[in-house]
Amino acid sequence: MINYFQITHFFIGPVRIYTWGLFVGLAFTAGYFWLLWQGRKKGLPDGKIIILTLSVFLGAALGSRVLFLLQEPWQWLADVSLLWRIDAGGLMVWGGILGGLLAGWLYIKKNNWDIRQIADLAAPALALGIAIGRFGCFLVNDHQGAPTGLSWGILWPDGIIRQPVALYEVLFGLVMFGVLLWIQKRLLPERNAIGTESKAIGIDSSTRYARSGNNGLLFLLFLFSYALFRFCLDFLRVASGPLADSRWALGLTSSQWITAAVILSVGAVFVYRKMVELNK
Repeated sequence: MINYFQITHFFIGPVRIYTWGLFVGLAFTAGYFWLLWQGRKKGLPDGKIIILTLSVFLGAALGSRVLFLLQEPWQWLADVSLLWRIDAGGLMVWGGILGGLLAGWLYIKKNNWDIRQIADLAAPALALGIAIGRFGCFLVNDHQGAPTGLSWGILWPDGIIRQPVALYEVLFGLVMFGVLLWIQKRLLPERNAIGTESKAIGIDSSTRYARSGNNGLLFLLFLFSYALFRFCLDFLRVASGPLADSRWALGLTSSQWITAAVILSVGAVFVYRKMVELNK
């Protein structure tokens, strides 16, 4: 059993460092260096990787805030100041994922890259980012789990042992990171460095990976796996109280409805690609 703790901030000299914000920053930093490393092997210029990462970061920040506010619009309609008061609660992970994807897609399209191959390069970084970011959530203990009798539960101040839901996401992210790395080595050719920008990653289609029809598969696997995991995880969260997520139709959270849509969408893409492959 884990005794309840909350590390919301710490000090380095006179400077106050907020734990959750620090780990979100570390998650994006890790993602940037991962994509930079992978991009260099494929001939992508460092400057464009920086702009791509910044675009994804801004899109994720905006998307996570917007989708959070859309969960309970009546609250900020009654108090407009809640639009910018993130101290009153503020970000939603699916909004960050979808907002980051949209911003990244716009920049990738502008550069005429193949979004599927770029997404595959970024997929392990997304899993690692979830692990790092959710460790920040675990330290601040802002996600209240459902009651449990498991020995690794967290004993909250109310005397109830609860599921360590943030810790589950940390473990999922780490496991998924390892799985995606293993799959990436199996799917991607060992030598696929492209030396000139005119033959950047999205334009070259002569590699074994491009010919195999597996473009985008790694990212789709990540998206499907995380959506399925997150749908199940929300059943382990507290269903009522100040820290509970809003419940919508059928008693599901807004995140569960979004994850259900993602699962169906990714499943439809898999079926479509299989049909195309069979018809060739």
